[in-house]
Amino acid sequence: MNKMTIQELINHIPSKILQRGQNYFDDGNILQLNKGSNGSWYAEVEGNYGNYEVELKADNHNNVTNYYCDCPYDGAICKHIAAVALAISEKNSIYISSDQKPQEESWEQLITDAKSNDLRNFMLDYGMKNQDFRHQIKLAFSKPVSVQNSDNIPYYQSQINGIFDNYDDRGFIDYRSSYKAMNDVAQFQIKADDYYSKGNMNEAFCISAAIAMESVKAIQQMDDSSGECGGAIYESFQVIGNILNNKISDELKERIFDWLHEQVQNSDYRNYGVGDRLEPLFFETAASLKQLDIAYEFIDDQIIQLDKEDGWSKKYYLQSYLGHKIDLLQSEGRTAEADNIIDTYLHFEDFRQIRVQQALSENNPDKAEKLILDGIKVAQQDDAPGTVHQWKDQLLELYRQQKETFKYHKLARELFVENTSSINYFKIYKQTSPKEGWPGKRNKLIAELKNTKRGYCSGISLDDLAQIYIEEQMIDELFEIVRSSNSIHTIMRYTNHLKEKYPAELVEYYRAAIEIQAERTGRNVYVELVQYLKQMARLKGGLPAANGLKESLLDKYKNRPAMKEEFRKLSWD
Repeated sequence: MNKMTIQELINHIPSKILQRGQNYFDDGNILQLNKGSNGSWYAEVEGNYGNYEVELKADNHNNVTNYYCDCPYDGAICKHIAAVALAISEKNSIYISSDQKPQEESWEQLITDAKSNDLRNFMLDYGMKNQDFRHQIKLAFSKPVSVQNSDNIPYYQSQINGIFDNYDDRGFIDYRSSYKAMNDVAQFQIKADDYYSKGNMNEAFCISAAIAMESVKAIQQMDDSSGECGGAIYESFQVIGNILNNKISDELKERIFDWLHEQVQNSDYRNYGVGDRLEPLFFETAASLKQLDIAYEFIDDQIIQLDKEDGWSKKYYLQSYLGHKIDLLQSEGRTAEADNIIDTYLHFEDFRQIRVQQALSENNPDKAEKLILDGIKVAQQDDAPGTVHQWKDQLLELYRQQKETFKYHKLARELFVENTSSINYFKIYKQTSPKEGWPGKRNKLIAELKNTKRGYCSGISLDDLAQIYIEEQMIDELFEIVRSSNSIHTIMRYTNHLKEKYPAELVEYYRAAIEIQAERTGRNVYVELVQYLKQMARLKGGLPAANGLKESLLDKYKNRPAMKEEFRKLSWD
């Protein structure tokens, strides 16, 4: 997320969630709220099914950089985070629920005032009884016993493996524990960044390598729906890539290459979606060290393995590996071998695209057109409508550039029939049609679209048809489909296009739709009703009607205090 102040975070929270957070805050559900030495805030919030831990990470300027709650809510931001943000905005360092008595001194002050020997003895005694405390001490203070440029990967692997073991519950790390585990792993990422900034590339590499190796094992027995573990692996490859872009010793570069060669043979990276940074890194380093034979051998082995697989991924990865091989061959000047691969696998769109661009650069539009048309046929045979559409889009642009007006006109119509939500194709079709015959062609197209079967549905959607009517200024036709929709949302969406010609009718449609919506209950419903009434009041003759409807609803639903509260925002009296 982008950095933001506490107030900006509060403004960013949806009103429904913010209101629930306000209720939590007002009811004293925030049991603890502490500010750490790094500027971050840590809170304990009483929830419906137990207490939840909330963390708002902050930078040195007190800007929030991230937030987390270990509740099961799967939305972008929960009511517990909202409550904590509101509490922080009150600038109090700690909140205690109403059934707790205030402490004379905070725990932070007690630690600050304690004598060093007393604190050390307390920590030793406490550590003897508490495994998690011992674990945190090791994370914070242990260091590898080694010399510069030595291989410390096993040491860091042991440390990171210990993190995952600490949170493992019978072979699995659940969602709440996975966040805590990755928070601990992040301390090693910080160490790697620190070593990198100080020029100790060896240690930065060893830590990053260990994170990647242990995380790709842990992710297989973890709920990583937050993406934290996969992100840690990807970030490790980023750091290693940065190291390789620095001036480092040949010995370290060779060691990194050997490690990359070992890792690319572990299919778990690919299976868990993090191999797309590892493999290019391996190929780039192989080229840099002139170890291309190893890279070619790896690619050929992967292609052999893919022959045993089925499904969409086979084509995807085969195209990817062949693409890397083409790049490597071209980097060596072995263009004939690269061209042979391209032409052999011309049914792959990426390789066909190479030939299309080559034809265009040679000013051979006829060849480019044939390549694209053949590509459309291949994609249709493969039942790949997305690829078909991409090829047709490119063909449309080719016809435009070559001033092939008839083909341009015909293809634009075809594309619009296939993609009625894209009004731009309709505009092209109109621009390339003779003005005198346009109304007839347009009406024929609309009739065709209404009778077209699309999957399980028949005809063009209301919104797609509406955009044609708006483009053509067919206001009567637009009014007819809006009227027949009986939807307040549809009426609001097209009010601006209809209000000049049909203000009185729209007022009545708003009245009927709002009365139906008002049968529902809940503050969210009342908030929406306010918006509908405001829109109704903006119509010609709509203000007295909207005001009267407001009073009528308040009279009809006397026992809805939340409705009264929301309707007070309509200050028309």
